[in-house]
Amino acid sequence: MLQFVADQVDQLDLALDQLAVRDRNFDRFAMMLIDNVVELTLHGHAREKASENEMWRHEPSPKNDPKVVAAALGQSFEAKVRLARSTSMIPAEVAESIQYLHAFRNTVYHQGRRHEGILHSLAIFYFQNACSVLEGFKPMWWSTGSRDQISHRAIKYLGSPKLFEHREVMASACTRLRQVGNSLGQTLIADLQADMNNTIERVDEMIDFLTTEAPQTTSRKQAIISAQAWPFAFSDEGKQWARNNHCPTDTVGGYVDWLSANYPWPVRADPISGWQKRLVSLKAEKDLNAALKKYCDFMRQTEEFRSKIDESVSQLDTYIQQQIDIARGK
Repeated sequence: MLQFVADQVDQLDLALDQLAVRDRNFDRFAMMLIDNVVELTLHGHAREKASENEMWRHEPSPKNDPKVVAAALGQSFEAKVRLARSTSMIPAEVAESIQYLHAFRNTVYHQGRRHEGILHSLAIFYFQNACSVLEGFKPMWWSTGSRDQISHRAIKYLGSPKLFEHREVMASACTRLRQVGNSLGQTLIADLQADMNNTIERVDEMIDFLTTEAPQTTSRKQAIISAQAWPFAFSDEGKQWARNNHCPTDTVGGYVDWLSANYPWPVRADPISGWQKRLVSLKAEKDLNAALKKYCDFMRQTEEFRSKIDESVSQLDTYIQQQIDIARGK
């Protein structure tokens, strides 16, 4: 068990080296290292809880919910977090934050998303939460073996503990790791606020573009509804809704106009002022976990609408370029 813990400490120390460089590619690497520590530690916790159930198998009821433990032993990160939270390994706010942070890691690793402006502070915050996860890992017993190979990185934090000192040494190592991580600085709330502000300003500008550059005069509200109505109109869901509600027209333009006027659109009015209030709330937040939740909730809840506005802008821009090409051809 000491080897397992030492390996996680080694990875966290390596992640610190990457974060100290302050380069986005090194931040990406640090994010992956940190996420690996969190997932491995949560899986180790699940194994411990499975062993507890096995030890208490003759009792009337198992010590830990077998279904929750079985799910945590699988590949689902969410299930591992659920077990850790339900068994008080980590508090609820840490459990929620590491799920957000794991999602960021996935977009960095699998989608190549850069998350410019926030990745560094996200990685530092994930590091701090990883220390909490490792600190909450409490195996039933500690063991060492002759084949254990403790790296120099881990020895810096663990030293050479005696058999009955492992718990205390591990707690001390987590404290020291956290202290080094804190020395890198913490700008999470400011970075999230700046990124949200940029997102809001960009959508605001796109809505303006749709109202000022469209072939026909249109209001911001009309542009907002139109951006949602056109893609929905030709989806299976849109066609079914029109049939169920007895759309009275057969023309394409009439059909879209009817949908625009009758469908309960998720965004029916200009959202910018409401978004700016959420931005003010984020800026005033002092708790890092709460700030991350506010930011992630905003980005998730507005993602579909932002995507539709972006697509509508792209289509209008294509139309404008086509008109320019036609004019040049004449």
